[in-house]
Amino acid sequence: MVRNAVLICILLRIANFVIADETRITFVEDDEDEASNGTQPLDQDDMEYEQDNEGDTLIPQLRMSHELQENYITLPDKDGDFQIVPRFSVREGRRNSSHFDAAKYVRFRFYTSSSRNQSAELGFDQIHTLPYDYGFNVLLPTMVLIHGWLGSSESEVIEPLAQELLEHTNMNVLAVDWEKGASTLLYPVARYRVPKVGKLVAAVIDRFLDFGQTPEQIGIIGHSLGAHIAGIAGKNTRRKIACIVGLDPASPLFRLKKPSKRLSDTDAQYVEVIHTNGKALGIFARIGVTDFYPNGGAKQPGCGWNISCSHQRAVDYFKESLKTRNYFANRCNDEKGLDSNCSLGVASLGGFRALGSRGKPRGVYYAQTAKSKPFLRS
Repeated sequence: MVRNAVLICILLRIANFVIADETRITFVEDDEDEASNGTQPLDQDDMEYEQDNEGDTLIPQLRMSHELQENYITLPDKDGDFQIVPRFSVREGRRNSSHFDAAKYVRFRFYTSSSRNQSAELGFDQIHTLPYDYGFNVLLPTMVLIHGWLGSSESEVIEPLAQELLEHTNMNVLAVDWEKGASTLLYPVARYRVPKVGKLVAAVIDRFLDFGQTPEQIGIIGHSLGAHIAGIAGKNTRRKIACIVGLDPASPLFRLKKPSKRLSDTDAQYVEVIHTNGKALGIFARIGVTDFYPNGGAKQPGCGWNISCSHQRAVDYFKESLKTRNYFANRCNDEKGLDSNCSLGVASLGGFRALGSRGKPRGVYYAQTAKSKPFLRS
């Protein structure tokens, strides 16, 4: 026991450095069972390790003795660095998340082109008043924006992206502010609140359908955990909405083998994913209809080994794509052969394609960006 305690201390000190060496990293997946409320032990699958190059890998897990593997896991802290934590913290996260009342704590901010500089804040019980009191236009497209862990209405994927959307297109924009669910410093707690927030967003979208909107008018953009909230929402709406754009969907505590619990390619008529920190904070494997891998999809220019910086770049690239338009990426065979030599065709990165009726590509695409703004330089 003393030897293991000493080993844990050593690993905690080197965790932020060893992650840069992919040859020394293995991966483990974690699971959730909403019905268990965190009382059941983790599945045997959670103890097993898979090689990084198999494409079905999610959480970086430092090599440890078998005894330590059974009791510890690596999860991100508030700075985006991976730390070794006891596995019981995951079970505690499930248990704590079961008490989260999404309808009570999630707020919404509504923007229109005519009042883009002043959003209206409302609760779920006020959504039905949008067309009457807030200027919701059922004839216009509607985009829902969702932030990730530790985010808020001030996040880059909310206010700045809403402004960018409305500068170029006349639409309804509804931002989902789940700050009271996402602001916890304990990642597992926020992660296991995702299903409840996702189902609440689905209920909001069903209200849009009640207003008279068609599914083809509605889309969602989500970053990190927000991308999975978008996926859960898409699975639970009465009719399949037009599109979901997942900006570097979060990796820790999500399983590729369980698409029903995360964003997947069938959650909307069209699902587009931009991967910028795969194999760390974001999922690397292809999970959309169209998957873009800027600069290889893992480490972004100008970020060095700051994985939070790379994770955020998905938002930056998408936001720039709204005004740059036609920033082309090259199609590759799959995510294992990502480089500038891919030559199976081209598609523009991001932009307004998602809500359009035509021009939706399929497959895996590689693009190069600059290391500083503007990132999408032609």
